[in-house]
Amino acid sequence: MVRLEKLNVGVIGAGGHGKSRHLLPYSKLADVRLAAVADIDPKRREEAARTFKLKAYDDYAEMLDRESLDAVSVVTPTGMHSEVASYVLHRGVHVLVDKPLGASLQEALGVARAGKQSGKKLMVGFWSRFSPALAFGREYAERGLLGNAYTAYGYIVRRRGIPGIPTFIDKKLSGGRGVMLDIGCYALDSALCLLGFRKPVSVSGATYTAFGKNPDEVKFNWGNYDPSKFELEDYATAFVRFEGGATLLIEAGWAANVSHVGELGRLRILGDRGGLEATGDEALREISFHSRTDNALTDTKPILRELDLGYEMVRAFVKCIRDDSSPVVSAEQSILLHSVIDGIYLSAEKGEEVKIEQVQI
Repeated sequence: MVRLEKLNVGVIGAGGHGKSRHLLPYSKLADVRLAAVADIDPKRREEAARTFKLKAYDDYAEMLDRESLDAVSVVTPTGMHSEVASYVLHRGVHVLVDKPLGASLQEALGVARAGKQSGKKLMVGFWSRFSPALAFGREYAERGLLGNAYTAYGYIVRRRGIPGIPTFIDKKLSGGRGVMLDIGCYALDSALCLLGFRKPVSVSGATYTAFGKNPDEVKFNWGNYDPSKFELEDYATAFVRFEGGATLLIEAGWAANVSHVGELGRLRILGDRGGLEATGDEALREISFHSRTDNALTDTKPILRELDLGYEMVRAFVKCIRDDSSPVVSAEQSILLHSVIDGIYLSAEKGEEVKIEQVQI
């Protein structure tokens, strides 16, 4: 067990997620000293410095040079996750990297290997993993109450919600991929979690740009952007096959002509003994279990706790450092996730089903 008076922690990236899901939760932990923040935007970093009473840097390398940090959260745009997280790990600092681990499987592998070589903790920031609804589903699955889980369905779609800021739609900053990488990864991660992270073997995927290039649609979405420069997919769907015959159908959309207003997440896992159905957004909020007795069909809906999921995420990260235990959201799990996402984009490009190769860190 690692015993430190307080962990000295820094955060790279002081945007919305950096503040709400990292800086603020760290500030609430008694065994953490929130020491510094780095951001290239002077307004963001100075605001964070004032709010959380810490030092501010425009260069994360300088922050690491000047501060004796034990751990760092990397909350940069996705296209920078791999470069920044790998650098921090090679400097001998534990890393919590905001989801996803990288923009591609190759980038994610680079970070995972940097973590392995450094011997430092590497956790992926899927705050959605700390959902009480997901925990209920995982408990039922692990107790065998689903029986053989043979098929699943994941869905995360906004009626209108194309993020009109460069962080998400600039090809370099976003990593060159759209909605499936940005929010589809939440639905996929939750589904894989409840399926026990079994190995995927093939995928057939399709991507669409149905709204992003239309000037008339800009006002309905999030922020102001130039539709003539929109180059990413705003909807994606895929069918995944796993070892043992299980399948997963997944849909992700920044914009679609659906009935619900706002973002809606759905997840269904069907087994031969029981099934789970859940709803929420990026994180699952409600869940129910459906089965039967010898004489009747049954429905179970749990009373769930309300938790600050960002707080639970950083608390779990700090705990794995202190206890020298495995991170709740591991690099190995994210490598599996990225193998599926890469397969979806490759299949969409080729117009055919593709095999998913198993890779090792």
